[in-house]
Amino acid sequence: MYKRVSLVASPVLLALLWQLRNEPLAVCSCISILAGLATWCIIPATTHTFKRVGLAGRDMSKPLRPELAESMGMVAAAIYLVATFLFIPVQFHSYWSTAQSPRVFPYARLGEYLSALLSLQSMVFLGFADDVFNLRWRFKLVLPIIASVPVLIVYYVGYGVTQVVVPVFLRPWLGTCVDLGVLYYVYIGLMSVFCTNAINILAGINGVEVGQSLIIAVSIVLKDLAYVNSSNPETEYRHLFSLYLLLPFIAVSCALYYWNKYPARVFVGDTYCYFAGMTFAVCGILGHFSKTLLLLFAPQMFNFVYSAPQIFGLVPCPRHRLPQMVQNAGPHRARRMNLHRQVSTAMRSFSKGPRRTNNAVCM
Repeated sequence: MYKRVSLVASPVLLALLWQLRNEPLAVCSCISILAGLATWCIIPATTHTFKRVGLAGRDMSKPLRPELAESMGMVAAAIYLVATFLFIPVQFHSYWSTAQSPRVFPYARLGEYLSALLSLQSMVFLGFADDVFNLRWRFKLVLPIIASVPVLIVYYVGYGVTQVVVPVFLRPWLGTCVDLGVLYYVYIGLMSVFCTNAINILAGINGVEVGQSLIIAVSIVLKDLAYVNSSNPETEYRHLFSLYLLLPFIAVSCALYYWNKYPARVFVGDTYCYFAGMTFAVCGILGHFSKTLLLLFAPQMFNFVYSAPQIFGLVPCPRHRLPQMVQNAGPHRARRMNLHRQVSTAMRSFSKGPRRTNNAVCM
């Protein structure tokens, strides 16, 4: 069915793309739909190849635990990069299609776009390496910072704005803006680490990695659409830049979600988690809405705090933290386990209620 839909829709979209070639946002939408259709068709055609080279895993969410192809996020990421590469000449069509001086060409904006793609490529490579070699956590914390260096350099050269707007209730003491200086670059570097690993930590259920990424991406797109017709040209460009990166991402993610939702037929792997996280980080940094981005990551922040005892070794942490499969009650059910005695004591010490005689706290 998906092949027939693609064969019918592709020529129509290509014709529409040619008619709208002078409208970058419309062209980006058409390219995104084509990328989504390509992802939808290529994923089932490449599952056997991934299994043959050993990129497969058992689905613990099904009674028979079938073997499914893993790292299929690599397919979505590769098609996404191809789509964004093809969009480069369209984005600057108005400059090279007219007889304008080369000095008028926005080289700074081209540098921003290319630096974003370079950082995304680096994270896709890291994610695929993690799927193949199962990298240690210390590498997962350092490599995203290295991958974000192109974006940080372009941000420093192009703008170098290190001021943040202070919340209203703190302005009587701190003023309207606070200049963080070099600490701002440390902050956005650490944000790239958080975004890439936050998607990866909140995982283990069919479709949850792609599902949470789609919710965040659609939320950002809705925010961007509200500012597309802004009277400030710089504000309009910032949100258009975010749309140019997120529309293809949503398209390939929807196609991947179709194959990864319960009952999953493929696994996305760490490749997609790092790819999605860096996409959000790049949009937040170069789009100048890093604080808003962190608000959208509130569930991931809660999951990090909730998982801190396992992350820091206070309690045993399994290779994959998965819910228990219960056939009569539905596909997923959380399994109760006792926390470590020290953690239980700490929780009771901060509790306002009376002490309980039971030393175990269930999660």
